Amino acid sequence: MKIILLGVVIVLLVLGIRVLRRNRRRRKKQVLPFKIPHDAGISTIPLLGKEESALYNLLQLVVQERYLVFAQVPLWSFVTVDAGARARSQILRHIALKRVDFVLVHPGTCLVECVVQLERESPQAGEAEGQRIIESVLNAAGIKLMKLQSKKSYSLPDLTARLELSVEES
Repeated sequence: MKIILLGVVIVLLVLGIRVLRRNRRRRKKQVLPFKIPHDAGISTIPLLGKEESALYNLLQLVVQERYLVFAQVPLWSFVTVDAGARARSQILRHIALKRVDFVLVHPGTCLVECVVQLERESPQAGEAEGQRIIESVLNAAGIKLMKLQSKKSYSLPDLTARLELSVEES
C-alpha cells in the first residue's frame, strides 16, 4: 500500500512539474506590444555617405532606364539557396547580415544583373572575410561583380566602359 501511495505521489510530482514548465513556456511566448522607452531617442541618418551618394547619382546617369539602381541591399534579398535544410541554414547564416553597396536590376525581369561594390581604403576588421563571402555567393549565382575605389572619381564614359554598356544600350 505504501508503495502504491509513493508511486502516486511521484506521478503527481512529475505531472505537476510538466504543467509548470508548459505554463512558463506559454508566458514567454506572449509578446508584449512594441513600445519605445521614454529615454530613448530615434532619428534619421543618411543612407549613403558622400562618396556613395555621388557614385549612386553617376550610376543613375550611366544606366539611365536600362537598369534600376538600388543601394545598400541585403545579399539574401536577391539570391535563393537551393540546398538541404542544414546546408541552406548554414549558408543563410553566413549571408544574413551581408549587404552590397549597389545593385543594377533589370526592370523587366526584376533580376539583379550586376553588383557594384566600393573598395574602401582602410577596411575594417572582418570586412575582407565578408567581402569574400559576398563574392562567392555572387559567383555561384552568376551575378556580375564590379569593384570601384571609394575615393576615386569616375567619369561617365569611364563608368559606362567599366559596366560594359555601349552608348546605344544605355
